[in-house]
Amino acid sequence: MKSIWSFILPATLLLYACGGNGTKAGGDQQGADTASFQPATPAGKLAVAFPADADTTRISIHFEADGQSSDKTFELPLARDVAEKDLYRAVWDKPNSVYIGVLKSDHSTRYYHASVDNGTAKINQVGTPPEAIWHYAEEKAGLGTISLDMKATDSYEQQIQSGTIIADLIVKKLPVASPDSVKMYAEYGGANKTITMVVPAEATTGIVHSPSHPEQAFLVQIMNKKYTNLVEIKVENGHLKINALR
Repeated sequence: MKSIWSFILPATLLLYACGGNGTKAGGDQQGADTASFQPATPAGKLAVAFPADADTTRISIHFEADGQSSDKTFELPLARDVAEKDLYRAVWDKPNSVYIGVLKSDHSTRYYHASVDNGTAKINQVGTPPEAIWHYAEEKAGLGTISLDMKATDSYEQQIQSGTIIADLIVKKLPVASPDSVKMYAEYGGANKTITMVVPAEATTGIVHSPSHPEQAFLVQIMNKKYTNLVEIKVENGHLKINALR
């Protein structure tokens, strides 16, 4: 993934939704505040970059407000199966304070907070942003909504050359007797593995892949037009690798 720089100018901005990183709770008043929340008009600017080198992924954040500035870089396993422009969103809760949500490889969201505190610009990782922010983000920005060019299917098959091996990577769902489970079979170069997982009965499941990474696919759980990665399947150095993400 090449380095991406996005400059956020004074405008109404959006943030990725909370991907299960914190507790969503609150009373009636908190719910009312959440429903009426609108992002603040920025009095500063923000730049976010995702420089990547092989398996090392990082997020670099530059923040300016009130005549102060700060730069910070964090290591983070980024989602590879979404368009680059969808890796992050940001929402300003104050003119000099902004939350940045970044989509991780398992489709949960890592949050960062950039603000000016006591005359000093700071950028820190946070566990969960205020409810009004993640709720606004989830309802308005639609984190994880399946793009029209990435539909989940019941199977994926692609010839892959990895090292000295040329073989078909095969990933497919297998029949199950219960709606609250999913069964997946993966095969490459003579190696194969079958995995069974429990999922919500109301969810659907499928296989997705990115055209830019034919050596990799994901078993996903789909609810409310949003998907969560359950298992990563990839070919690396001639070997089939299966990584459970949930």
